[in-house]
Amino acid sequence: MSTMARALAAVASFTVAFCAPAFACPFPPPAVHDLELTRFYTDSAGSKADPALLEQHKDQTAPIRDYLRQVTAEADASFIQETESLGLYRARCALEWLEVWARDEALLGRVINKQASAERRWTLAGAALSYIKVKPAANPEQRQAIEAWLGKIAHAAQNDFAREASKHNNHWYWLGLGLGATAIATGDEALWTQARDIMQEAASAISTDGTLPLELAREARALHYHAFALMPLTALAELARSRGEDWYALNDGALHRLVAITAQGIERPQIFKTLSGFDQEQPVNMQYGWLPLYRLERPDAYANARFEMPSGHYWLGGNVLLLNRALTKKP
Repeated sequence: MSTMARALAAVASFTVAFCAPAFACPFPPPAVHDLELTRFYTDSAGSKADPALLEQHKDQTAPIRDYLRQVTAEADASFIQETESLGLYRARCALEWLEVWARDEALLGRVINKQASAERRWTLAGAALSYIKVKPAANPEQRQAIEAWLGKIAHAAQNDFAREASKHNNHWYWLGLGLGATAIATGDEALWTQARDIMQEAASAISTDGTLPLELAREARALHYHAFALMPLTALAELARSRGEDWYALNDGALHRLVAITAQGIERPQIFKTLSGFDQEQPVNMQYGWLPLYRLERPDAYANARFEMPSGHYWLGGNVLLLNRALTKKP
């Protein structure tokens, strides 16, 4: 962490602690610049993880994910405090953490492989969505620093994809969410256009039976990755709704079909064994947030389903229902 960033963190933490005795904003951790991450899959389909490599990967990503968990937790907490003043303090804490990493240009160093690029995309999405929640509490200096930083990461993430010639699968959709969230956070219309293009391509890739061919190719994790793809795609659809655009309607309601086949697969994994030709990984990982997001479109969807899921994830900026409140809040 730079000297300036440390000073900002110290002053910010003291200010919040002094003004709100019931809550003290913790110090932000040192910014992570380079992403040197281990790939943990051992097969070309990306369906088999080596346990030792996976643990190594978790250790390597812990500083980034712990940081983002804290930011999203503070952003969410700002909506649910007993008093408006304490909610403002929690929002300012999230902003101070974002500002410190922004001024230190976190995540803009060396990225060595596709695994690292993916981590940068996921973190961008979570950081930008969290910022949308707390932006009204930001001062002009914070807005300038944080929004410039998010824009730089968004463009770096685009360059990652171009350089690596990555497949246009769920990773492409997560890039779309990062770009779309950054567009709304910063007012960058060019990024919004690119996010829309990615969503349109995703909708075109969804087949008549609702499946995504590139995710079916993940063999034993085909169902897992259909659910994982729904996280950014439903979030993008809700971002679009806040701008008066209906992305659920693309390609004759393709996103509805993807939700339907994935929900059916979670309840009856045999469906995806038939579709992919492989027994599906058990227990089924339903992922996070996409069903609560989808219920914003169709409130009664899967009311009698035998599964539920958490309403958020740090890659979705925390609680997705609070994100919806932020998006629909009148100025």
